[in-house]
Amino acid sequence: MNKQMLMGVVAGIGVATAGGVLGFQYLGKQGADAAAPAAEQAVAVAPAVAPAARPAARPAAAPAEECWDEEVAVTADPKDQHRIAGTAVGAVVGGAIGRDVGDRDITTAAGAAAGALIGRKIQERIQENREDTRTTTTVERRCGPPGSAPR
Repeated sequence: MNKQMLMGVVAGIGVATAGGVLGFQYLGKQGADAAAPAAEQAVAVAPAVAPAARPAARPAAAPAEECWDEEVAVTADPKDQHRIAGTAVGAVVGGAIGRDVGDRDITTAAGAAAGALIGRKIQERIQENREDTRTTTTVERRCGPPGSAPR
């Protein structure tokens, strides 16, 4: 490497480091006290540069966000969401009963329709009663601004 190239590399590293420090100070630092002097902020970012200028005792900055664990109950959908099985079984049973009551097509159709409605409602009640078997509880990690955690 020649002398000019070495000087260019050193100057480039110096400019990149200074840009990173300034960018962190003014753009990336959350929760920093806006009224703090720039000298204190520079010392807080790069303590190896001027350790003697460090303030004696500075309170810790508040965290940018607060995280907590939260239990979440999730209920899975029933396997037969549209209650097709209850409707079909009810229609078959209702149609058979309607045919026995009156040996006409209209009584068979009415029995099938009523049976389908009743079968659907019965399956709905059964699914509601078994909802607790489909419920699982998991622990999820939640984060938010300070003070937003549930107490």
